Amino acid sequence: MKPVFDATVDNQIESEVRTIKAEFEGRLTAESIDLAAHESIERLAGSRVPQFVPLFVGRFTRERLRELVAAGEASER
Repeated sequence: MKPVFDATVDNQIESEVRTIKAEFEGRLTAESIDLAAHESIERLAGSRVPQFVPLFVGRFTRERLRELVAAGEASER
């Protein structure tokens, strides 16, 4: 089940995810990025200050994706 935020927060989250997809293009699939973003959104579902959710979705998602990229690079060596 997807957490429910107001339209403004949802739009900001979508914008953040688009930005992240552009940053990681060519290194990870869009599906991997969507999955990491969804996990971040789920973590923040009960946030008492939803205005900060897009910021933290971006931060948590980027952290996870950097870990995935680093693990992929390490396994290729």
